[in-house]
Amino acid sequence: MRVLLVNHGTAAEWGGGDGVQIRETGKRLRQRGHVVDEVNSDQPRAEGYDLVHIFNCRVQNSFESQIRCCKQANIPVVVSPIWISLKRAYWGSRGSSSVLTQATNNFDNNAINLLENLKQRRLVVMNDGISFHSSGYTTEASNSTELISKLLKEADGLLPNSLLELQAIRSDLNWYDDTFEIAHYGVDPKIFLDASPDQFRAYSGINVPFILQAGRIEPAKNQAMVCWALKNTNIPIVFIGSGKHWPGYTDLCKTIAGDQLVVIEHINQELLASAYAASSVHILASWMETCGLVSLEAALSGTPLVASTFGHELEYLEGDAWYADPADPESINKSINAAINAGRNSEKTIKMKRKILEKFNWEQTVDATEKLYKRVLAKKK
Repeated sequence: MRVLLVNHGTAAEWGGGDGVQIRETGKRLRQRGHVVDEVNSDQPRAEGYDLVHIFNCRVQNSFESQIRCCKQANIPVVVSPIWISLKRAYWGSRGSSSVLTQATNNFDNNAINLLENLKQRRLVVMNDGISFHSSGYTTEASNSTELISKLLKEADGLLPNSLLELQAIRSDLNWYDDTFEIAHYGVDPKIFLDASPDQFRAYSGINVPFILQAGRIEPAKNQAMVCWALKNTNIPIVFIGSGKHWPGYTDLCKTIAGDQLVVIEHINQELLASAYAASSVHILASWMETCGLVSLEAALSGTPLVASTFGHELEYLEGDAWYADPADPESINKSINAAINAGRNSEKTIKMKRKILEKFNWEQTVDATEKLYKRVLAKKK
């Protein structure tokens, strides 16, 4: 089988789980004897391939162009949507960063009320005259998801990363076909399983307990709320990830946390694995995760996890993590403390590590991927 794996044209600038998924999928498909190419392009050359697999439908203009190129070449298309309810995520990410900016500049009764309204989901977020509500309702005249919905219906099959993602696709995008397989994310235990903390401690000079969050620094990942939740504590906070696309947001985190915060732009995977092993807790109180690969990586190192109540993490983590409301700093603080007190030898943490080894590995991801490819190609004969 000749397969082209496609991500949007600017994917290399952003990084993220879609790029990891493409790399690991391609690697294992080749090991199984398939001919595989990988490209970041909004106009992929589909001719000569048996099938094209597009990752991430959320970059709307790129996704439209990618689908058009494949259809013009009459090549079957499979899509890993990596979908999250965007309008709800926009409400949370922009609302929280705006409220925290005001609270940082002037922590008065109005800021306190705004934080409470965010927590209670009463806050209305305004952008260019359009209002966004926590339910996903917006006063925008045209529905920006209509095009994505239409394009997904032109695909020959979908590979959601969880049943919860599939449910969101059905609800948000009215996709009702039955040509799909669930391809859960995986983690490579050779890199992350039981890593040593020593390398990161030597690199960073941090030899005390600390809270870690890995991933891009941006409103969607909600790092500023983590800083706000921990600002009256003495525990160090370490963010590992690039803030180049949202420098103002990185500055907001630094303003809130001061010397308590350490930001590390980029490290290799071996050093990242060591950072997970050195940390007391890994937190991802995000507004938009289909899982959070970094949570799975951290868990393999034996790190207790704090996850968000907002995305699709529940399908992966189940009862083996501590959950926090991304809008509620008290909830974040409480869950972090509970995870620290439980520690690395807690039943939850050990069960999570075992579960990843048993269920969430790239071989099983590619089993589902290959199965869908064969279903799609059989339909085309």
